[in-house]
Amino acid sequence: MEEQKKEKAIVLKENVGDEVIERMNKLCDAGFIMPSDFNYVNAVKMTMLKLQEITDKNGKSVNEVCTPLSISTALFDMCCKGLNAALSQCYLIIRGDKLCIEDSYFGKILRVKRIFPEWEPFPHVIREGETIEYGIDPDTGRTYLIKHIPDAKNIDGDFTGGYIYLPTKSEKGNLYIMSKKQILTAWAKSSTKEHATHKAFDEKMISKTLINSGCNMIINSTPEFHAGMAEDIEDDNIKNTPGDAPDQEITEFTEVIEPKFEKVNKNTGEIMEF
Repeated sequence: MEEQKKEKAIVLKENVGDEVIERMNKLCDAGFIMPSDFNYVNAVKMTMLKLQEITDKNGKSVNEVCTPLSISTALFDMCCKGLNAALSQCYLIIRGDKLCIEDSYFGKILRVKRIFPEWEPFPHVIREGETIEYGIDPDTGRTYLIKHIPDAKNIDGDFTGGYIYLPTKSEKGNLYIMSKKQILTAWAKSSTKEHATHKAFDEKMISKTLINSGCNMIINSTPEFHAGMAEDIEDDNIKNTPGDAPDQEITEFTEVIEPKFEKVNKNTGEIMEF
């Protein structure tokens, strides 16, 4: 009897993909607009194959531990966002008996580029010994870079912050800056094991954090492009593997060095450090 129930459950879960496709068909017939570069049928079919590789921390498969409703919800949310887990545009994560989905670094860039097709993410890290100057346009409130002079001798030095230009309706964009404290706060959401990766490859990890945080601001402030059922997780810059333990506080860093910023008054030219 128990084996029959298990077999029935497996068949039910294997049919979840077809049910999600049918649900999306009805949604699109009702007027829901999908991104022109996204095929939800392919995404669901590919992701169903990907699900066979996903296991929890005990080595159990999605079919064994996740409810059909949570699988359906995750696939539906993925489609509404126009993402494909099989292409690493989002992560499939088992939490208890539920399958969850989270946008990846690549997925967030994709979603923003659908809003601003010409945008290219170019994050920059600020190192100790470097001075960055930026100004604020009093007419528009737009933040813009005046000067940042990197020095090769500082490449291996500690970082004090980072910045990236975020796309806006204006061609000039808006400068988005994060201090070291803000970046470390974002990293604190990852597991202790991942902190070693952050320290060993800080340039790459800081760049990911800047892009993820900046993309969240755009996605969450553009309702018509923010389809989906789940809330975006702020600064989710590191891939969480299925069955991860709860995130732990960051302990490796005890001293926080704030970046040296200079704000320039556009009218007077006066430079104010803070």
